[in-house]
Amino acid sequence: MTQHIKIECPSCSPEERVSHELIKLGISPLVHCLECGLVYVAQGIKIPEKVSVRVFVNRIEQPFTRWVKLSAGELLCEDEEIVLDKVKTGDGSPFVITSLQVGVRRVSSALAEELDTIWARPLNEITFAKRRKTRQKHPISSENMTSVAGISVPSECLKAVQES
Repeated sequence: MTQHIKIECPSCSPEERVSHELIKLGISPLVHCLECGLVYVAQGIKIPEKVSVRVFVNRIEQPFTRWVKLSAGELLCEDEEIVLDKVKTGDGSPFVITSLQVGVRRVSSALAEELDTIWARPLNEITFAKRRKTRQKHPISSENMTSVAGISVPSECLKAVQES
């Protein structure tokens, strides 16, 4: 999870605020401008405020809802891990973000202050099998049949195959 802030960039926008990625916070905060790519030490950055976001955990045996405090400007994405408070969840295991909800829409990534709900699942309940697309079968008809390698097939054989 990365934090994004809007500040003036000395290279591309000295009078206008643009998005920056916060690399390191502290006495000398290091930022990366997302407009021009400049990495520099920014002066006078205040610590981002905290935002409470609802997390709906879809557990197999018992789903539950918790609230998590995130820093404003923090970017969350699907398939990232999130850790909830050990005391509230009882186990402290990591959860995987399965979906993010902004308003009534589901999005693949969003800033913490835009989020309404984070949908998650415990990491130990997720299987990592790839989904396979199933090919749609088209009905066989004698008009669609062509001879393979120059062998012609009588129409009564096609009808027998279609019925079985």
